[in-house]
Amino acid sequence: MKYVYFTKLIQPREISAYIAFAKKVGLDGFDLAVRPGYPVNPTNVAKELPVALKKFRDAGLSIGLVTAPTGMIDPKSKSAQTIFDACGNAGISAIKIGYFRYRGNADAEIKSAHEALAGFAKLAEKTKVKACYHTHSGSFLGANCGMLRLMLKDLDPHHLGVFADTGHLAVNGSPISLELDLIRNWLHLIAIKDMVRKKTDRGWRHSDAPAGKGMVHWSELSRTLKKLKFNGTISLHGEYHVKDAEERIQLGKGELQFLKKLF
Repeated sequence: MKYVYFTKLIQPREISAYIAFAKKVGLDGFDLAVRPGYPVNPTNVAKELPVALKKFRDAGLSIGLVTAPTGMIDPKSKSAQTIFDACGNAGISAIKIGYFRYRGNADAEIKSAHEALAGFAKLAEKTKVKACYHTHSGSFLGANCGMLRLMLKDLDPHHLGVFADTGHLAVNGSPISLELDLIRNWLHLIAIKDMVRKKTDRGWRHSDAPAGKGMVHWSELSRTLKKLKFNGTISLHGEYHVKDAEERIQLGKGELQFLKKLF
């Protein structure tokens, strides 16, 4: 397995800072956010992605995947074409695409998402970069793996993958073994989050926590990944509150040690 870190919350947003962070934590590389406001973004990706990749490789690090803007759900869009082409040219094997939202008509929207995913499969085949869909709780299609299986039905797992999120799947309530079994043919990436549930003035809310500090059944996840013979990329998302950069480093180290022992 390779352990990478989602660059969304690493500060400052500079390639040199990413490298320093990875070295201090002990990571293999990055889940690189290619989004507006980041060093590599949708407008400069063709030029800047190979530059960033060389800097990472010179430091002994890799880009395990690229995470695109959350709104990138049209395979025919200029943004999708540009990012997939850039990743293909750089030899990056996977892209996390955007999210399809539930807006009140599940049947029609799942059908539409399936058609869009079929388009991403064609783009993936052309560029040799797998298009991956992330499981996210809330009003999103594919929030759980049962629904995501409907969206992926009859689509080629060589070109489409599932980016299974431990925390969001825990929020949805089904056993992680069942969730991953449902999409086992497409399982390609694991996103690491843990979740805690708190009662607020607005009712019960979930928030992110370091791995091992929340409601995820980690031992069951470990058994399931071993059963499925998963040996892919694991992305630590780190989307919990920290007081400063040093605390993020220390929590990242702790999560990495926890995961390596677990898996």
